[in-house]
Amino acid sequence: MSLLLTKKELLILTHLRADSRKSLAMISRETSIPISTIFDKVNKLGKSTISKYSPLLDFQKLGFGLRVNFVLKANDKKKQELKDFLLTNKNVNCILRLNNCFDFFVEAVFRDMKGIEEFSESLEKFKIKKKKKFFVIEDLKKEEFLTRPEHIKLLD
Repeated sequence: MSLLLTKKELLILTHLRADSRKSLAMISRETSIPISTIFDKVNKLGKSTISKYSPLLDFQKLGFGLRVNFVLKANDKKKQELKDFLLTNKNVNCILRLNNCFDFFVEAVFRDMKGIEEFSESLEKFKIKKKKKFFVIEDLKKEEFLTRPEHIKLLD
């Protein structure tokens, strides 16, 4: 295995990925790993491997029924300004830096079409070379990798 994690650590991670609110006692019962070992491993992983504890939200139920993914090719002189704008924009949920044809992948959430239009117009000051916009219709699969013990075999 090329990873620096043990099978036991990976098994604990799959249980946390599937349900991060699951108690350590429940994980212990389901894995036959002593609760003290799980506690120690979770603390270790929290310092080295787990980057964030965060719930996945249903934005629609919060009044943000429109999700839009943008791919952007920035003007070289404005790339850092665009990045800073995206990092601080209240509607932006996720930003990824890309290679090849585009520089950024942006997931943003909006209450209405007016919000999308205002966001799109605010991008114009960065002299975007290329922009594509995709409305998210439905999540088919999200944050599923390493959520089941059988996924551990993928890492061998």
